[in-house]
Amino acid sequence: MYYPQKVFVDRQSLDFPLTQRILKNLSHVPVEVIEDIQESIEEAKIARNSVGEGKKFILVTQQKGYFVKPCPCTPRYIGCNYYIINTDLHCPMDCSYCILQSYLKNPLITVFVNDQDLWKQLDHFLCQKRSTLRIGTGELGDSLALDHITERSRDLISYFADKMNVFFELKTKTTNIENIMEVDPPENVIIAWSLNANKIVLSEEKNTPDVRERIAAARLVSERGYKTAFHFDPLVHYPGFGEDYADVIDCLFSSIDPERIAWISLGSLRFPQELEPVIQARFPHSKIIYDEFIRGKDGKLRYFKPLRIRLYREISQCIREKGEDKIPLYLCMETREIWREGLKKTPRGKIDIEKYLTLPLSVMSKADCWRKSG
Repeated sequence: MYYPQKVFVDRQSLDFPLTQRILKNLSHVPVEVIEDIQESIEEAKIARNSVGEGKKFILVTQQKGYFVKPCPCTPRYIGCNYYIINTDLHCPMDCSYCILQSYLKNPLITVFVNDQDLWKQLDHFLCQKRSTLRIGTGELGDSLALDHITERSRDLISYFADKMNVFFELKTKTTNIENIMEVDPPENVIIAWSLNANKIVLSEEKNTPDVRERIAAARLVSERGYKTAFHFDPLVHYPGFGEDYADVIDCLFSSIDPERIAWISLGSLRFPQELEPVIQARFPHSKIIYDEFIRGKDGKLRYFKPLRIRLYREISQCIREKGEDKIPLYLCMETREIWREGLKKTPRGKIDIEKYLTLPLSVMSKADCWRKSG
């Protein structure tokens, strides 16, 4: 369980209820109230390994902009019409491929505590939407890595529990499920795990639980009544990857009731070129960047097309061989051609994918309600 060495609290955020909850849960950790958050950020950036050093501290402050944004996806790839809620920045885990190492200019683990602004923004956002949508946390920070400190999962689940035509997803690599297990599971809340071959977990996903531990946590959550989802992203190409990913898929489907799985996504390793020297410096033993890459339409380095197609074909086939073809399976940020060659599907665009992912859930939710009422 992660605990910081010190907590920095923006003075203007000191009296927020979430701040007081955090300080209560970190009563054993030194606290410094600061006047200028930018000064603390700049001091952290001076460190030789600023990303690693930043993980030792939590900064409590306010989100000055928008909490809710469309999931970033270049127009040249097919998106899935997903929306993200950014409540935290960074996390205590340290994955070699994490894009946040070069993307975020603030190295401190940051928690935004102005929840009243979050609820107002969500109310406004959802009132403007008429179709079913998917929204979730976990883009700029793991959804549950700090949950024993913030207990934010309870607040978010409570907010979305009565929201019609919205499926809310919490994405994590952790086993930090205590708060979730104490909340009655709404039908529209999905708890999702990022999974990978155990070889990649051990070599590239520092400070994360073993993949079987993640699946064991997912099993408990599923048995509690939540729907689950799984993201094999990033898939990494290496000799013997097929057998290793097959082992994970075997473990997954021997542990989780497939009827309680909302969706599974696949995404191959991709990263902006500016991340490459960061990985070389912070993870000198990592081999993941030394493969056959090309610059994609979004400027990111990606595997050559044949390698990506092979990854998707083998892993999707392994999932379907388990007889789980009814579970919606989709690709993250890929071209129409890769969809066709890798998954044997050709969506016309993000609205197609949104309907493909949410329609089975809508039917499932109604069926579950009928069973409960009967």
